[in-house]
Amino acid sequence: MKIVKVESFLIDIPWKEEVRKYMAWAAQGSRTWLYKVHTDDGIVGLCENPRDARGLASQLIGRNPFDFILDDSVWPLQEALYDIMAQALKVPIYKVLGHKYRNKVPVCYWSHHFPPEVLAKEAIKAAEEGFTVHKFKARPHYDPVEQVKAISEAVPEMAIIPDANGSLWLPSKAISFARKVERYNIFCLESPIPQSDVEGYLTIKAKVDVPIAIHMGDPDPIISLATDMVDYYVLEVPGVWSTFRYAAAAEVAGGTMTASGAEGKGYTVGGRPVWLEGFGRTAIAEAFQVHLAAVIKMSTLPSPFFLHRLREHTLAEDPLMVREGQVEVPEKPGLGITLDERALKKYLVS
Repeated sequence: MKIVKVESFLIDIPWKEEVRKYMAWAAQGSRTWLYKVHTDDGIVGLCENPRDARGLASQLIGRNPFDFILDDSVWPLQEALYDIMAQALKVPIYKVLGHKYRNKVPVCYWSHHFPPEVLAKEAIKAAEEGFTVHKFKARPHYDPVEQVKAISEAVPEMAIIPDANGSLWLPSKAISFARKVERYNIFCLESPIPQSDVEGYLTIKAKVDVPIAIHMGDPDPIISLATDMVDYYVLEVPGVWSTFRYAAAAEVAGGTMTASGAEGKGYTVGGRPVWLEGFGRTAIAEAFQVHLAAVIKMSTLPSPFFLHRLREHTLAEDPLMVREGQVEVPEKPGLGITLDERALKKYLVS
């Protein structure tokens, strides 16, 4: 089996009307790329990513997809190659990636730094769609305490992740914020101050009861793990092998935890729990991330894969569904979902 062609489609799926005005502030635009990787025996692998990866196509032509197992140099096309491998073996992608630790992957709803009244409406919609955790971007544009309050009053049972991306700046401000919102159902506080401030995080952790999360990688994982500066880690790194490396680091950190495994079997491990964050914008990328999260032992926290919920279309005929805050890991060969070709044509830019 050899790769014979790589097709690239630049698409633009608009944000839904109710959030379009506010998503204009977002770093990620509405455009993304859909890639189809073809083999000489008729298998087509799919991946989606905002990165322009057309320059990687020449590295794939004439090669066997299995040559690229754990090879992050061809990311994001790497995801399409795993789709091909799994289809060729007639198995779901997770079986090519590793041991499946869970049949269902926890996920959370995601919002940008919307005003409180918009976040309240988003929380109601999230609950109706099966989510139990709501992550939002906390920024100086709006009072983050009021944002948390709006979500909580709209859906009291909704757990909340305020993600400041370091914008609270000072440990004192982060501590003050945490104490003001701890009365609500706070899942954790993500990156309250710049992640390089190790001493600041140790101060926050010592003075508040709210769990703290940061993206692994800043500071160096050796420092963050050795100092035990946070409770949770976010894994947002390009490539399967890089994700596995960071996940392995999280597994040897901290204390112990007990989680539910596949077929209901529990397992106890040392380490810090993580959630994954992907780079894609549609249900195509989301499906791959669900397979990846299923094989990472420490990925027991809700991951915000479902950014396509804010767009007019998922780009799939059969997108994965959220029930009670979880998504079932697909069992069909490959990604386990089907590209909506009519939607691809409708939103095609070039």
